[in-house]
Amino acid sequence: MSICIFAQQNHSIEPVSLSIGNNNEIFAVSYSDGVVYASDQQSSIFISRVDTALNPLFKLFYASKKDNDKWGASKLLSKKFPKNAHIGSCTISADGKEIYFSVNDEFGQRIFYAQKQGNEWTNIQPFLHNKTNCITTHPSLSRDGKRLFFVSDMPGGYGGLDIYVSERTLRGWATPKNLGPNINTPENDLYPFIQQNGELYFSSSGHNSMGGLDIFSAKETNGVWGNVERLGEPINSIYDDISYTASDAVGVNGYFASNRNGSKFDLFSFKSIFPVFNNCTEQIENDYTYVFSERYVIRGSSTFRLMWDMGDGTVKYGEVIEHTFPSTGLYTIFLSVIDTLTNEMNREVARYAVNVLDEEQPYISAVESATTGSTIIFDASNTHLPRIDIEEYYWIFGDGTHSRGKLVEHQYKKPGVYRVQLGIVGKTKLTGQPERICVYREIKIE
Repeated sequence: MSICIFAQQNHSIEPVSLSIGNNNEIFAVSYSDGVVYASDQQSSIFISRVDTALNPLFKLFYASKKDNDKWGASKLLSKKFPKNAHIGSCTISADGKEIYFSVNDEFGQRIFYAQKQGNEWTNIQPFLHNKTNCITTHPSLSRDGKRLFFVSDMPGGYGGLDIYVSERTLRGWATPKNLGPNINTPENDLYPFIQQNGELYFSSSGHNSMGGLDIFSAKETNGVWGNVERLGEPINSIYDDISYTASDAVGVNGYFASNRNGSKFDLFSFKSIFPVFNNCTEQIENDYTYVFSERYVIRGSSTFRLMWDMGDGTVKYGEVIEHTFPSTGLYTIFLSVIDTLTNEMNREVARYAVNVLDEEQPYISAVESATTGSTIIFDASNTHLPRIDIEEYYWIFGDGTHSRGKLVEHQYKKPGVYRVQLGIVGKTKLTGQPERICVYREIKIE
């Protein structure tokens, strides 16, 4: 299986310091006006809980974000969660009223559920599909609350830990489905996160990872998960990089954890340095074809013939004609009348001015199809945005890679149909307000 890699460094990252001391922080997700994160930091100055191997227990903490971009004091998310257990990654519903979280104790690794009532999490219950002698962990709830992704080693998988999804029905959570061999490998596939735009992110030691666990993305097409892409540096490294979560619909901002700075895991925030273009519309092909008609000059006589001088060196005859101009421009069309009985011509009985314009949009010029490995030229020179001072052209090739510039080259490494996007960043000429406009079109790679 070939994996596409993000070649460009499209994110900047910063360490997130939420705990004091040499603690591990393995997961973080945006919540309310701050973040919920999993850490083995001491939750009380009076009680220090450890597991049977004397390792500090992981718990879920909450910290608010201050106006000066500093973090408030961390506090336990809930004192009602299991005390003598590791509490790891979690997922919180969009309305903040549901939480699913990982529990690891003497009874195994399981998922639990709780509801928010007032300021407390209550009604703590085990997830329906926890199985005896099987791992069930790392939950991620879709934004609409209809799908729960999680990790398990239940029978019937592809080896190691696999990612599953369960659909919420009127009767509860349906039988989980394995995401299939495009996602799951003989290695461990962990920490799924379903982004608001439907993309899935996960960590894996398979898929030819560049070092231990790497973070990958995947897309669903007609119910089948695939298009696995490995995120490039600086998010991935030669160390273990896990638990990607996004704070927005398309992954502009978010968090992940890594042990790149030593033996312990630290949290990092990421921010996209590549512009995000929302509401990208399908490119409209420029049409220079016009229909002209004139039924009143002849006044019903059958002995007259209309002659159209189209202003581009073309002459056409008829009461109704269709003409395609060779390019944009201002054309003057002259209409003359010929008497077919006498061959006399009444020249220029009418005159029309036609201003042929391109659609106001960014414009992608490229071949419609190509083969894998061939060099494709993408050209934005035919972009027509007369009201905007263009500052930069941004390309999103649909295979996880990006570029910038009016004229760029790209090669696709595997066959498929790719959606290419061209985004324009600039300012309106009238007001100087910033503008972002985007179009897309598809290209077939064989």
